Amino acid sequence: MLFRYYYLAAGYTTHGVKIPEIPIIYLALRIGKYIARGPAIIDTGFDGGIYPNIELIKLLRGVKPIEVVEFETPFYGASEFEVYEVNAYLYYKYRYLDLGKAKVYVPTHPELLIDEVIIGREILNKLKITLNPHYKLVEVEFTQ
Repeated sequence: MLFRYYYLAAGYTTHGVKIPEIPIIYLALRIGKYIARGPAIIDTGFDGGIYPNIELIKLLRGVKPIEVVEFETPFYGASEFEVYEVNAYLYYKYRYLDLGKAKVYVPTHPELLIDEVIIGREILNKLKITLNPHYKLVEVEFTQ
């Protein structure tokens, strides 16, 4: 099974320099009775599974974290994160590919909140991913 996702345009800097396109996949997460769906930026530098945006964090309201951990962050050093476990899926053309349980790392300090969802190596290392910058294409091959 092969899923194809196109890179997202990133726009321009304030000085008019084009920002490179961003490799993404579409992720779906089941949190209780809710399913959140949307793009997740591929980040091989993130050790965890999923780094959520504020919309995803709102869906975790009332859910108890499974643990609290520390991660090194670029600007703030060691920072605390609550870890939640959710059911994760790749989403592609109305199809869901089950990735099993995934950990969501929610920062406890508001200055670490971001606008995007990031997918890290806890999930990426389970998949065969090909980044093709020439065609601005991400291919995810899944075999069972």
